[in-house]
Amino acid sequence: MRRAGFLPAVIAGASVLLVTCGEAPETGGDSAGSEATVETVENPCACLGRDLTDGQRRYCRESKRDTQFLESLRNCGMGEVGGVSAVDNMPDDGQYTMDKDRTIVEWQGRKAGMVEKGTVPIRACTFSIEGGRLTSGDMVVEMNGIQATSQTGQSGRELGQHLRSADFFDVSNHPTAAYTVTSSRVDGRGNLILIGKLNVKGQSEEVEALMSFASADPVVASVNFAFDRADFDVRFGSGSFFDNLGDNLIADNVEMRMALIEDTSARKSN
Repeated sequence: MRRAGFLPAVIAGASVLLVTCGEAPETGGDSAGSEATVETVENPCACLGRDLTDGQRRYCRESKRDTQFLESLRNCGMGEVGGVSAVDNMPDDGQYTMDKDRTIVEWQGRKAGMVEKGTVPIRACTFSIEGGRLTSGDMVVEMNGIQATSQTGQSGRELGQHLRSADFFDVSNHPTAAYTVTSSRVDGRGNLILIGKLNVKGQSEEVEALMSFASADPVVASVNFAFDRADFDVRFGSGSFFDNLGDNLIADNVEMRMALIEDTSARKSN
């Protein structure tokens, strides 16, 4: 398993994280479509369970703003506090979709002391939050659109063409890359650690990513992770496959950073 941290600059181009924002699906009260009436939970530890009413879930979600309540949760005998935690600007339960035209996915790689950067367009990006937990997500990027931004003119165009070739990502046979989120946990600093499968060139590896929310409505989030391209048979200039490369050695580590912006028009109504 590879663990991500905050990556200092851009994202490396092979996978994408998709996110979708929707309105909270919880309903309750006396009329259809109204928000559930708050039901007090006497023991904060009960908020970590699954058998809660809509009103109790609302109480637990709203109480996370109180530091004393959060401290009680942390003392419930669990190493980590699942979804009811101090995740900054956590969106309400629902399904969220990112705007593929405004979302930005950046990559960064290194060669002999040089840093190369670029972008890759997304095809789709969605995630779901249930019971205060980010439970799933699907992200797809268009590898045939990968390009370099660290170089301009002919040099930039040639680098983009090389990345799309069989030397690197072989986009004629593998036009997309994807990241599928299977679960998440809090990191204790207001962020989420995503656990999922990264698929590049038809090969999958488990990769962890760090997600933080700048806004819950509309959803604006950042996702950072790194992956080892050698795990996905991206061989060109790799010291994992070739010896004595000298100045032609290209680092295997690829860094990715994504700025996700919600497509509010895609929200599902209650």
